[in-house]
Amino acid sequence: MGFFSKLFGSAPKPVEPARDIAALAAHLALPAVAAVAAPFPLRGHQAQPVHSWFLGEPVLPVDIEWPQHAGRRLGFLASVDLAEMQAAHATDWLPAEGNLSFFYDMEKQPWGFDPKDRGAWRVIYQPQAVVASAPACRAMSFRVLRTYPPSERPEAKALGLTDAEWDVYSDLESAQMDREFFHQLGGHPKLIQADVLAAQSQLASNGVYCGDEKGWDSPRAKQLEPGATEWRLLFQLASDDSLDFTWGDGGNLYFMIREAEARAARFENAWLVVQCF
Repeated sequence: MGFFSKLFGSAPKPVEPARDIAALAAHLALPAVAAVAAPFPLRGHQAQPVHSWFLGEPVLPVDIEWPQHAGRRLGFLASVDLAEMQAAHATDWLPAEGNLSFFYDMEKQPWGFDPKDRGAWRVIYQPQAVVASAPACRAMSFRVLRTYPPSERPEAKALGLTDAEWDVYSDLESAQMDREFFHQLGGHPKLIQADVLAAQSQLASNGVYCGDEKGWDSPRAKQLEPGATEWRLLFQLASDDSLDFTWGDGGNLYFMIREAEARAARFENAWLVVQCF
């Protein structure tokens, strides 16, 4: 030991988790499908048809008009080919095939805590596959992602992690994607604020205003609360500079759906929640 070390003591070494947190939490992992955008817009003739994409324009049946809200067209976000997604990872509560088109009021960006926000987003299901037609589309590819329950849930708390281990736990998903927030279908959401996506969807979709404690503490909210367990994450869309997606202050959009309605291919009642920093 050197003179200065003897005099002042050695610098403390950072405490590293001694356990394999991924292995410890493996039984909690819920597979999801990460939706990855191609780096450049489609240009010219494509060697293969593109069935899933971000931006550009949707491909809708002649009897379905582009969704509008408050007198203006909603912004088109993405088109997902369910057969392609299911090929990456089978999700039994979603249709085996068909197409989902996602829309949102990108100008006003409602947060989904007010029942009056209904109509400011839309999910349209088509039973057949479609092909991208606009050159400004960004092709979408899929990869399997392991997602983990938010740390405040009882099953996560039961792991009994130390502070250092919680840091590792919170980064398990990010490490798979090499970024903190990403686009995903199904699985546990990557939260920015409290774990209230399902509860907020249940309350607001049933007419309860969730913008203050009064709504959350109301008798109606208590009556509706058990139904929150029916909601699933359908599509999480992150703020993404490459797609010019900015939700609030670097937030996420969460399209939520009741499992029974998804199984029945009824996506018209999907609810949307926004969380940001």
